Amino acid sequence: MGRGAFVAIGLAAVALVLLLNTAFVVRQDRQAIVLRFNAVVAAINAGEANEAGLHFKAPFIDNVVIYDKRNMGLLISGSEDQAVVASDQERLIVDAFVRWRIRDPRRFYQRVVSEEQGANQLSRNAESALRGVLGGASSNDIISGRRAELMLAIRTQLNAAAAAELGVEIVDVRIRQADLPRQTRDRVYARMSTERQQVAGRIRAEGQRDASLIVATAQQESERLRGEGEAERARIFARAYGRDPEFAAFYRSMRAYDASIVEGTPIIISPDSDFFRYMQRRRGQ
Repeated sequence: MGRGAFVAIGLAAVALVLLLNTAFVVRQDRQAIVLRFNAVVAAINAGEANEAGLHFKAPFIDNVVIYDKRNMGLLISGSEDQAVVASDQERLIVDAFVRWRIRDPRRFYQRVVSEEQGANQLSRNAESALRGVLGGASSNDIISGRRAELMLAIRTQLNAAAAAELGVEIVDVRIRQADLPRQTRDRVYARMSTERQQVAGRIRAEGQRDASLIVATAQQESERLRGEGEAERARIFARAYGRDPEFAAFYRSMRAYDASIVEGTPIIISPDSDFFRYMQRRRGQ
């Protein structure tokens, strides 16, 4: 192999080294910043830009830092020592989950450099926002009543701080769990049970009162209708008796026989008694 061949191989190797130190690829789901002497000189595929693909930098002078462009997750785990104090002075252990993404890689690098350090700083900001928002709500609201509203408030407060400080966007905040510390859980549950029993008792009392009122009203209406019926019945009998007094007397006697003479029950009375006057007349005929 001649000298020319060695020169050609050497030039090819230098060209390859220069190419490897000049060209770089940014994927669609990544974003990058170009550093020159640790100062940011360019941001590639950041924010809403669509600049994925092959790019070039000054060899040996510029460095490239790649960041994730996708949403990332951050878990905020509560503990007994870091419980949130609600407005009713109840201590709660709160676990939350934060979805976030880097919107301004320049600012992100200037503030925290790496994604790990950014997550740590964001975790501290999230804990501060949790305490600030949840500290103004009651324990019942945090556990169930206003959880969606509180999560939105935490996201808004955290977003304002994170965007200005770190160049990130808070996509969502979710309270995964909010529990009472073990030493106070039984006491609070007993109090909540008592409150629910009081509410149930009040509702039952109102129901019984309404039922009594309905029954009393129905009885009054029943008595009124019965009285009207009896009065109408008396008027009908009075008109009938007035038209035929003899038939009215006969009808009353038949009703008396039906009411007083029961099958199998002996009765002792004189046959000449006025009670049997219609039977006497029938025998005489």
